Amino acid sequence: MTEARLLDVTESIYDAAAGGTPWHAVGQGLAALAGARSASLMVADGQGGAELLCHANIPPEAVAAYGSRYRMHDLWTQRAASLLRRSGARPAVLTSGSLVPDAEFLRSEFWNGFGRHYGLRYVVGTVVPLGEAGSMPLGLHRPQDAEPFGEGERRLVEAAVPHLRRALQLRHRLAAVPAGPGAGLAALDGLASGVLVVDASMQVTLANVAAEGMAAAGLGFRFRRSTGRLTGQAALVPCHRADAAPLAALVAAAAVKGEAGGAIRLRSEDGSAAVAALVSPLPARMAGASLHAGGRVPGRALVLLRELAAPAAPRAALLRELFGLTTAEAEVARSLAGGATKAEVAAARGLQETTVRTQVRAVLAKTGAANLRDLERMLAGLAGV
Repeated sequence: MTEARLLDVTESIYDAAAGGTPWHAVGQGLAALAGARSASLMVADGQGGAELLCHANIPPEAVAAYGSRYRMHDLWTQRAASLLRRSGARPAVLTSGSLVPDAEFLRSEFWNGFGRHYGLRYVVGTVVPLGEAGSMPLGLHRPQDAEPFGEGERRLVEAAVPHLRRALQLRHRLAAVPAGPGAGLAALDGLASGVLVVDASMQVTLANVAAEGMAAAGLGFRFRRSTGRLTGQAALVPCHRADAAPLAALVAAAAVKGEAGGAIRLRSEDGSAAVAALVSPLPARMAGASLHAGGRVPGRALVLLRELAAPAAPRAALLRELFGLTTAEAEVARSLAGGATKAEVAAARGLQETTVRTQVRAVLAKTGAANLRDLERMLAGLAGV
């Protein structure tokens, strides 16, 4: 029963990444998996902003209070994020007392002013890095009159976390795909990133325009066309021989076993890194088909491809003309397009970070970008113009 429930949760995770299942349902599934009363799942952008994907069984007034005041007093999440920054890797899934001693937690403002009122006594969760998509704080909670989470529940959550990580990275990369019932695979031709659908034997069943161009240029992979009866069929073949087995293993794990997949750098024949490939199960909704096995297409994997050479930031003059930015704001926007943080921009320009924060708010307002990730996507489309 537990394995079936875990499978149901992972299937719903990939369907949610493709815009099908609401994230609230994912949160409820995770809570049921671990025997939790409530769940919260967020995506943090690394610049102080966060998108709350779901707050299962947490009332709206609690969400508002957390965002306006208690987020900064959340010892558990703050320390999990600090551990992530120090280690530079994904921390393990942790339970309440292993990160914040119970005595300290029970004295905290978070518990006494907030957590005790909403049943947030015990927690199991983590903060997971998502690369360019930010980071993912996940917390599942039990009230004070319940048992603390044990090793069994921790392991179940740990099994689901790689799927959450891959699905949220997938969601970030597919943000430019139009939403709605007509947003099938044909819409992927509008993306600048390469998109492939392959089977477990690395046969390509779909390649968008960008992926075809990458293959033709030999950017980390090529298509080997079949001859004979299957003329026209193509296989995905890495240019560097050493990349073939790891890529095939990721594809097989995602396509056949429904595992989370992973990421790999595909190198050119000379060994230089050319393309980053993100492998995940193929969400059924993206295939324009009815749902298979709850949210993915068995036997198929999705491969997202992105060139590793970063495009040049758009010219400052162009940004001033298009959006009415000041010279200083345009330079800050160009720096952020390169992936720098506000603190790094401030240090490079010899300014106070508060000054840069003010300039960033002005840039977001004038460009109409919803957040820094939205701004990066916008500026990437202007690179080289």
